[in-house]
This record gives sequence, structure tokens and C-alpha cells, in this order.
Amino acid sequence: RRAGTDTSQLAASENSFPSFHSCLNSVAQERIYIEMIEAPPLEKLTRFQTELIEAGGPITDAVAEREVVGWCDIFPYANERQKHRGALGMGLRKDYRGRGLGSRLLTHTLDQAKRFGLEKVELYVYTSNLPAIALYEQHGFEHEGLLKRYRKLDGQTFDCAAMAKFF
Repeated sequence: RRAGTDTSQLAASENSFPSFHSCLNSVAQERIYIEMIEAPPLEKLTRFQTELIEAGGPITDAVAEREVVGWCDIFPYANERQKHRGALGMGLRKDYRGRGLGSRLLTHTLDQAKRFGLEKVELYVYTSNLPAIALYEQHGFEHEGLLKRYRKLDGQTFDCAAMAKFF
């Protein structure tokens, strides 16, 4: 179930997906924080998110004035030998950063992940994203490695830090 962490609850329904899609697209179009440079089609996003919600998985939206302004989700791996692990994704609209909302999103979603039965949460973060790295470190994530030239966009390469939190 999606829980609002800013000013209200956001029900786990398709009614929230257009707002989430808009938020995701806003962060993606900045082209520097998350892997995508635009959100996938709404229909694909709806299927992807619905599966996690229906499974009771770790997923949280930050809501302000009935709009999704940030999210944090952890998708468990489908492989039977890797189901104890999940991949974290999160983002905040630019105008909601620096307010402690990312920390609240992460805390809530990590609590859900632990209750869900995950033992390890993994993420990749661009090494240039120092605020995100600091946030993850504050929440107990450890550095596991460095992926050099992980991404190439507009002729520029980016390294990624591989980080993980164990429960």
C-alpha cells in the first residue's frame, strides 16, 4: 500500500499513477539523478507499480496538495535465489529537496522492506550525487564497490557507487 509521507495518505489505486508518472518524469528529465531520461509510458508504469502494491511490497509516495512529489520503492528480485534482495529506487521533485522528505521516505520504505522479509537492499547512485550518498550512509548503507563509466549520456561518462543495507 502506498502511504503518503508529507501531508496526506495516498491510496494504492490507479488514481495516483498519473501524478506519480508526472513526478518520475520531472526527475528523469533533469538527466542527472536517475537512470532514465524520461518516464516510461503510463501503462507500463501502472503495471510495474501495481504488481508491487498487490504483493504488499515496500513502496512509499510523498504527497503534497494531492500530488505525488517524491517516491521510494524497493523491488524484490524475481529469481528464487535472490528474493531476499531488493533494488531501491527513489526521487524527489526539485522543489521538495532539502526538507528532510527523502529521509522520511527512505525510513518508511526500509521499515516496509524489513517487514516484507528482505534481508538486503541494494542501489546504484552516481558518485556525483553527494547529497544522495550522504542520505544513504546516514541510513546504514555500506559501499560495496564502484562501477566505472557506468553511464554515458551526451558524451559524458558517470561512475556509480554500489551500496547496500543489510537487515
